[in-house]
Amino acid sequence: MENKINKEVLSRYISGKFTRDDRQYIEQIFRDESYHSELQKYLKEDWFSICKNDVLEEHDLKHVLHELYYNIKHQQQHRRSRVIKTLWRTYSRIAAVLLFPLVLAYGIIFYQSEFARKQEMSHNISYAQIHAPLGSRISFTLPDGSTGWLNGGSSLEYPMIFGKSRDVVLSGEAYFNVVKDENKPFKVKIANMMISVLGTKFNVAAYNDDENVDVVLESGKVRLYDLELKKYIELKPDERVVYKKDKHKVLSKSKVNARKFSSWKEGKLVFRNDPIEEIAKRLSRWYNVDIEVRKKSTASDLRLRATFEDEDIEEVMRLLKLTLPIEYEIAARKKDREGKFEKRKIIIRVN
Repeated sequence: MENKINKEVLSRYISGKFTRDDRQYIEQIFRDESYHSELQKYLKEDWFSICKNDVLEEHDLKHVLHELYYNIKHQQQHRRSRVIKTLWRTYSRIAAVLLFPLVLAYGIIFYQSEFARKQEMSHNISYAQIHAPLGSRISFTLPDGSTGWLNGGSSLEYPMIFGKSRDVVLSGEAYFNVVKDENKPFKVKIANMMISVLGTKFNVAAYNDDENVDVVLESGKVRLYDLELKKYIELKPDERVVYKKDKHKVLSKSKVNARKFSSWKEGKLVFRNDPIEEIAKRLSRWYNVDIEVRKKSTASDLRLRATFEDEDIEEVMRLLKLTLPIEYEIAARKKDREGKFEKRKIIIRVN
C-alpha cells in the first residue's frame, strides 16, 4: 500500500523555504520505500509543470547530467545534505531529456546563497547535515568560514546561517578549525555536553555508543560544559580531557601531543602507548569492522606505539601480530535475515 505525501511540505522543501520539522519529514519519506512511487509521480508532474510553456526537443542529455553532477560533487560537496542528494538522484532520472530542469536542479541544491538573506529576516531557519559513512573522512566548511573534518560514522548538523551564536550538533568525531569571532561564540553540542570556543583548533570524539567524550585542544582555548551539573572544564593547548558522560566526572586530564589525535584527517592512524582495547576500538571505526578482544586473566597490559598509513586491515593485523603477543582470526562474513552480508569480524586473542 502506498502512502500519501504531504505535497505542501515537499513543495516548501524544494523551494528552500522549509522548517526543521519539514526537513525531518522529508528525510522520513525518502527513507520509506512505501512513498517512492508517489514521490516519483509528484516529482515528474513538477518537472513538466515547470516546462509546460517551453518547447523542448528530445535529446539525450545524460552527458550534461553527469558533467553537472561531477562539478557539483567536487566543487560544492560540503554544501549538500543527505536528503538533497536523494532529491537530485530522483529528479535526475526524469531530467535526462530536459535541459531546463537540469539547470533548476542545480538551483535547488544551491539555493542557500540566495535564500540565506530571506531566512535571516524570518525565524524559519533551515539546517544542513553532513554524514561520514564508516571507513570514510569528509572535509567541511561552515557558514562562518570555519573548516574541519568529519571522521567515519559521524554526523554534523548546523544552521545554514548562524545567528547570535554559532551552534552545531555533533555525533561522532570531528576536527574543527574555528574562525575567531568574539561577538559570536562557537558551540558544539554533544549529548549532555557542550564545547564552547571563540577561535581555536581542536578534536572531539563523542560517539553515541561510547560512554566517554574525548576532547584534545591544539590551539586557542576550549571549555567543556556539563549541561546537567552546570560546570565546566577549561583546556589549554596540547591538553586532553576524557569525560564520562553518565557519571559526570573527569576520567583523565593530561598533557599530550595534540596532532596525534587529529592525524586521522590526514589518513594516518597514530598510536602512542595506547592499550589494546583502544587500538581495537579505533581500528573498528577506521575499517568498518567488528573487533573483539579476548584476554586471559593472566595476560599483560599490551600497549602499542605505531603509525599506519594506507595499509588495509589484513596488513595491519599482520603487523600487530609481529609487534604484540597476540593471535587473531578474521571470521567469514555471514548473511543477516535480509540476505545482506554482515560486517567483517576480527577476534584478537591476547596471550
